[in-house]
Amino acid sequence: KNVLEVAEGFLENNFDEAIAGTLNNYEFDSTYQNYMLAVAQFQFEEEKEKEEEEEGCEGQNNGNIHNKIEPETQPKESGVKLDRATSLRTDETALAGMETRAKYVLVKGNDILVRSASELAMLPYEEVAHLLIKSSTCTTCTDESRSKAQNQKTFLGLLTDEYQTPIFGIDITVDTDVDTDSDSQNNSSPTSFEGCNFVNTRTSAPLLPPLENEIALHIMAYANWQRKSQYCSSCGSPLDLIHAGTAQQCSSCRAMSWPRQDPSMIVSVTSRCGEYILLARSKRHPPKVHTVLAGFVEAGEKFEAAVSREVWEETGIRVDEESVTYIGSQSWPFPQSCMIAFSATADDQQELDIDEDEIVEARWFHRDEVLKATAFEGEKVMDHEVAKTIIEADPSLPLLVPPKKVIARTLIDTWLE
Repeated sequence: KNVLEVAEGFLENNFDEAIAGTLNNYEFDSTYQNYMLAVAQFQFEEEKEKEEEEEGCEGQNNGNIHNKIEPETQPKESGVKLDRATSLRTDETALAGMETRAKYVLVKGNDILVRSASELAMLPYEEVAHLLIKSSTCTTCTDESRSKAQNQKTFLGLLTDEYQTPIFGIDITVDTDVDTDSDSQNNSSPTSFEGCNFVNTRTSAPLLPPLENEIALHIMAYANWQRKSQYCSSCGSPLDLIHAGTAQQCSSCRAMSWPRQDPSMIVSVTSRCGEYILLARSKRHPPKVHTVLAGFVEAGEKFEAAVSREVWEETGIRVDEESVTYIGSQSWPFPQSCMIAFSATADDQQELDIDEDEIVEARWFHRDEVLKATAFEGEKVMDHEVAKTIIEADPSLPLLVPPKKVIARTLIDTWLE
């Protein structure tokens, strides 16, 4: 009753957002949510039909509402998020009970398993069970570690779908557990994973849908941490992974440790008139790929101060300190950063003084130049070969910019808009 009463007030606005927002305020069972959504949608559709008849638009559809949807036919992925379910990390019984009905995301080195450029591979237990068996033939293990060699499994959380699907990640570190095709250029998947292949997470994750992007970065962050953090920082003894792979405890002094993120700032610096933006290219970027400025936050330093310092150190430009404005953030576990995004303005008549140890070039670009560069939607322009192909097709391009769904591009698009 409460849901329907609130929903009536949204009839003039966007139906999907209104109903979803209303339902999220109530902790209903998922089946009951679907039932209430169907009832509310039915009432909304009737109301719209009446309005259309009154306006002489009989038989037309408003584009948001289709046929009446029964609860069981609601889109499975609609509004689904990842609940990290931190309280379950220490419940070994519950975790063990989830294994056979869970979905598994696989990483190997810097790569992640996908079905396509826009779909993450989330495999059933039956297809990954062989990866969870301890190996006695590991070719990269010492005699001491060979008996316990095993690919690392990490609990990532539960999907908020009607099945509360558990999600685990597997970091493939034991070579003999995986049969790969050495002819593949991008580290091919185990042959049992038909239709899937490993791709570089850094360049490919941004092209995934938001939920899958989050899951991909989530497992990559844990994998990087687990590989690099193996000894206690207090006494030097080996660390044991606990809490389903999300924490470590020293085998000697029992000190606990968790993954860390290094805060980094990233900023779009634009001219005071709003027509120009300061973009730079680093040594690791393909030719003509320019992006906004970024850098690590120093110990004891405020984010806003880091913005001013980094821009000055890399380009010799002094930003208008009062203009520094928070925009958003993005996890970037390469290896362990979290990007905090800002916008700022500066006098574009200042002389550029580039730190050649950090960047190759930097200059002010007019919005028309940047707008032309954004025409390559969906392209993995951070890949050197892809960037080279685009430039060869149109040598007149003044620059290329990062793809959508990364925070650097969000800053650029925010300015363009």
